[in-house]
Amino acid sequence: MSPRGPKTVEATANSFEILETLVAATDPLGVTELADSVGLSKGVVYNHLGTLSELGYVQKSDGKYRPSLQLLSLGARTRNRDEMYRAARNHVDNLAQTTGEVTTLFIEEDGLGICAYMAADPDSWSPDYICGGRVPLHVTAAGKAILATLPAERVDEIVAEHGLSAATDQSITDKQTLHTELQTVQDNGVAFSREEQFDGIVGVATSFGLDERGPAAAIGVCGPQDRLSGRYLKEDITGQVISTAKSIQVDLTK
Repeated sequence: MSPRGPKTVEATANSFEILETLVAATDPLGVTELADSVGLSKGVVYNHLGTLSELGYVQKSDGKYRPSLQLLSLGARTRNRDEMYRAARNHVDNLAQTTGEVTTLFIEEDGLGICAYMAADPDSWSPDYICGGRVPLHVTAAGKAILATLPAERVDEIVAEHGLSAATDQSITDKQTLHTELQTVQDNGVAFSREEQFDGIVGVATSFGLDERGPAAAIGVCGPQDRLSGRYLKEDITGQVISTAKSIQVDLTK
């Protein structure tokens, strides 16, 4: 969970921490296991579980608890309401089919990149995150494409809040280096990530949908560098990413 601030309602935060712990767990958990994980008393955890069960967000079986599929409806309805997602989804699917690589849609929220949609071949490599997951913007091609659309002051605010942690040895961890990289992205209209989030994985992305109606968004393609390299990456894949973004932009303006 995010750090708790002065406006945090403790009881609400505890319920979400319990729920997130259940979602992250491989198997159902008992009250004692949950209490140990979240650092609350068994009585408090039991009461929260009772409420979550009554609301339909938690299921109990054989004395243990697991998250219910009702949670899926919250995410699905939230995403379906997003204009960027509605405009981009079919295009992201088409780009994945054309390239045979993982294709993603990222939207900025609170200075982080949210993977709003991903299309990939289930038998090929896929990123170690899922839709809805929050990813630092500076380590992905899509994230850098988004950052490049923001004023320098906003970029500095994001860096101050979230830092520039290193996901790999190739990650950008210096603010001036990041600003230089973002200037290159602005000049070229496209961003690259070269093993900055995952070892051996590269990506290319570009932004779209930048107006007062919504936050910055970007689509990108990523995959193993033994496939995505040289002219194929810089010309073929990059050209398809840019063309797809333009098509999404057209749909947004209809």
